[in-house]
Parts: sequence; C-alpha cells; structure tokens
Amino acid sequence: MFTDVTDMLLFAAVARAGSLTRAGQSLGLPKSTISRRMAALEERVGSRLLHKTTRRLVLTEAGTGFLEHCQRLAEEADNALRYAGDIADRPRGKLRVTMPPDLNDPRLHAAITDFCQRYPEVAVELDESSRFVDLATEQYDLALRAGVLSDSELTARRLTDLSWGIYASPSYLSQQPAPRTPADLAKHQFVILQGRTRIERLELRHAQRQASVTLNSQITATTSGMLLRLALAGAGPIWYPQAQALEGVQSGRLVQLLPEWTAEPSRLWIVTPSRRLLARKTVLFIDCLLAHFAGPVAER
Repeated sequence: MFTDVTDMLLFAAVARAGSLTRAGQSLGLPKSTISRRMAALEERVGSRLLHKTTRRLVLTEAGTGFLEHCQRLAEEADNALRYAGDIADRPRGKLRVTMPPDLNDPRLHAAITDFCQRYPEVAVELDESSRFVDLATEQYDLALRAGVLSDSELTARRLTDLSWGIYASPSYLSQQPAPRTPADLAKHQFVILQGRTRIERLELRHAQRQASVTLNSQITATTSGMLLRLALAGAGPIWYPQAQALEGVQSGRLVQLLPEWTAEPSRLWIVTPSRRLLARKTVLFIDCLLAHFAGPVAER
C-alpha cells in the first residue's frame, strides 16, 4: 500500500511536468526509475495512464480521471508537511503530563510557568495522581515519577535527585523534646505518607556512622500536601523532600531535625513511551524541565 501511494504521488509529478525527464530532474530521480514505477502503477490499476508522443507525455482518458485523485492526495501530503513544519516552529495543542500528587518543588513551578509563557498555544494539562497511569493507552505525553522504575516499555531520563529530611513545627517541639540522636526518633509519633509505597523505616548515615530507625505513627495521609499541613499544625514530625520543605524552614514554620543525618536520595524521572516519536511540544517541555532543574532550588 505504501508503494501504491508513493507511485500515485509520482504520477501526479509526472503529469505536472509532462515529461519523465523533467519529472526526474525535479525529484532527483533517474528517468529509468520513474519509467519503471509508472509501468508498475499502470499494471496495478489495470489501465494505461500515459501515452508517449514524439514531444511529450499525454494523459489517457483513464489517466485524466486517475490524476484528479492523485492530485488531491498530493495536496493533502503538502498540507500535512506544512502543518508539521508549522507545529515544529510554533508548537500548539494539548500537552498531558502526569505526576505524583503535591510535587511541590519550586523548580517545577518555574519550569511550567516558563514553558507556558514561551509557547502560549500549548495547553498544559497536569494530572496529579498517585495511581499508575498507562502513558500509551491513556494518551499522556510524559510522566514525572519518583523512585525505582520497573516498566521496560518506557524511556526514562533522570531529572533530579530528591534529598529528604525530618521536619517538625515549633509548636510540636514546644511539647516534645527535639531528638538528639536517631534512637530518640522512636519516642515520636510520625505522620507518614500512605500511598503506593509506605516509608516506615529510615536508613540514616552521618560521616562513618549508620543508623536504622523504625518510624512509629499515629496518623497516615495519602498526599504529601496533607502530610505537610499536619506537620505545620503540630501533629508530628514528617519525612519530607528538602526542596518542598525549604519555604517552611525559611519562614520559621518548620524545623529540620537531625540535619547532619542523611539518607540515600530518591530519583525523580522524566518518563516517556519508548516506542513513540516525541512531539515537538514534548521535547521542548522536557528541555525546559532540564534547564530549571539544572540549578539549585531557588530561595525566596
């Protein structure tokens, strides 16, 4: 079928040029190749389309009728190429992105804002969901996913590493003594995120020392936004991304506990379907994300 369509476009070019030689010159093809393809096309349609005179090619009656269809096909092909070129120069349409709920990183906010200002004809649709989204079947352009990836049908690119810390509000610490060592964390009731994964144990390190801590919890939440709001209200300490806790620390509403003790950072990925040619708008959005996450977290 692909060969048939190509030969139909070639036939339209030959009819327009009125000569196999001139058609070959305009298309950069040998005359012999065009002659062979025209013969194959006539055999395929079962009718003679071209009649060769001493001076030029003349369309037969069947060729004249057939040319109308070929010209429409050629016009549609030209329109498609012009549209693709316009899309490349001026991206537009809808960009669908799925990400974890409450991914409250100021670099992400800046990247989305920057992209929308640069490309006002692209409508960005953000789906903040803890469920697993099938990018291909649900027609999403890309996903931001944290942690370990296991789906081999996807292409992943590292966006950033997320460092974590333990945070509590001053009001909580006025009622409970701040931990001095990792072992002291056992005396506290944490607010824990309950989602696809639940962090109940921390592996912390400081210089050459290591500590494994089990988190006790009285409250669980399904979004990191609720986790943060409960911590700010004094419900208990939380294990939280440093970039998302930065504003609370700078405003004095949060205090980082045991800041010298750290854990292995988690990775944030840009994920796209591996078998799909990325649209120009998707490539530009990824470039914008990478540019904003290349630097440090912006301070306010």
